[in-house]
Amino acid sequence: MAMRTPRSNAALQAVVAGLLFSTGGAAVKATELDAWQVAGMRSVVAAAVLLLAIPAARQWAGGPGRTGAVAASGWWRHPARRRALLLTLGTGFCYCMTLVLFVHANKRTTAAETIFLQSTAPLFVLLLSPLLLRERPSGRQLLFVPLFGAGLAMAFFGGADAATTAPDPRTGNVLATLCGLAYGLTLIGLRAAGRPAAAARSAGAPGGVSSAGDSSAIRPPGIAAAACGNVIVCLACLPVMAPIRSIGAGDLLVVACLGLFQVAFAYVLVTRAARFLQAPVLALLLLLEPALSPFWAMWFHGEQPHLLTWLGGGVVALATVLLATVVRSADR
Repeated sequence: MAMRTPRSNAALQAVVAGLLFSTGGAAVKATELDAWQVAGMRSVVAAAVLLLAIPAARQWAGGPGRTGAVAASGWWRHPARRRALLLTLGTGFCYCMTLVLFVHANKRTTAAETIFLQSTAPLFVLLLSPLLLRERPSGRQLLFVPLFGAGLAMAFFGGADAATTAPDPRTGNVLATLCGLAYGLTLIGLRAAGRPAAAARSAGAPGGVSSAGDSSAIRPPGIAAAACGNVIVCLACLPVMAPIRSIGAGDLLVVACLGLFQVAFAYVLVTRAARFLQAPVLALLLLLEPALSPFWAMWFHGEQPHLLTWLGGGVVALATVLLATVVRSADR
């Protein structure tokens, strides 16, 4: 039997993560809790798991051995750590918006519309990277902007009719599009945190190192932004979650599984896979999420998205595959 390589293990982790991510839409629709309660309780579980089980999730101010903004000794006197903390908070806020908008969109429109519109995040990355990262996409990459735009338009105007599991599809589509924007901003924040310090300095972006004595390691890990985002969700949803009356065991099980597996465990798998897989390869493997999410909703809830919705999702997937291919060939 051939031994598994780090790359093959990473690919398997990415596939499992995509599978877990894909369960979100159907699971959100399976609970009687409202959107604020689902988002808040899911993030309570996810934040607790990330912060307690993963030391890197507590490194909000960057650097080895640090345990967060409060416990990181002297972070306020260290310019690089201050920038790392601000980047963690900014990326965490964008991730918070992604999590909350995803739940609200799923409660209003179909799982297919939600995931297809969220998957337009690369479009917003292409459009906003020059402004926020000082990184200009190549001419070949910009060619895919109209393709993403066409897919977004088809998915947005897919003509979904109101149904039990999609009572307000138009509002849900707007929220899902905003979710795609928030997710794109999250990816930009993760890029700003993860790129080499020299690139961050030249771009003037947060997270860079301002002096020769600063270590390039003083950058927040991606898992710290995920933990931060879930903490912000908890704080934001707490005032509007009440009153929480009697919650059935089924609802508790759903939100616990969402927080533990669909958010925390899946995100850990993605960050581990990212160590060995190029970003385009990882993006392609994670296309399993938009491929499977509508089918779970069809299987468990009988959702029937419009044909134009499927075509829009297919165009977005095609644009993602082509964009990933171009990026990968440019990195060689």
